[in-house]
Amino acid sequence: MGIDGHCLPTRLGWRITQGVDVGHWVAERVQGKYFADGSQAIGLERDGQIIAGVIYENWNKASIVCHIAIEGRITKGYLKAIFSYPFEFCKVKKIIVPVSSTHAKSLKLVTKMGFVEEARVKDAAPDGDIIFLTLAREKCRFLGVENG
Repeated sequence: MGIDGHCLPTRLGWRITQGVDVGHWVAERVQGKYFADGSQAIGLERDGQIIAGVIYENWNKASIVCHIAIEGRITKGYLKAIFSYPFEFCKVKKIIVPVSSTHAKSLKLVTKMGFVEEARVKDAAPDGDIIFLTLAREKCRFLGVENG
């Protein structure tokens, strides 16, 4: 998937999309986040409704920061798209995900995706610490999955 604004059709009402609408959708669901100019967003729609999205920002050629929001079942094709963009298109070595220490559901999700805690900043979130979880390219298991 490129960043040219086109949507990729998938099966049974699913569609991978990108753009400002996805960015704002994610930002509304991620504590203290807004969608900034220069950021990229990749979303998943089901029957015309956004059910998942990722914002990518702060790309420095070695790493990129991402924020993830999911409100429904996601597809293998979507997982491939959201990991192909940073690792194959941006050519980063590592994705960084900041998560509040009190958001157990978010921590469980990104840990299940393969992210591991690399750093923690004490009292940096309104309700606790900010945990920085990372995923290195060689540890990503979603790059070779089939679309669907």
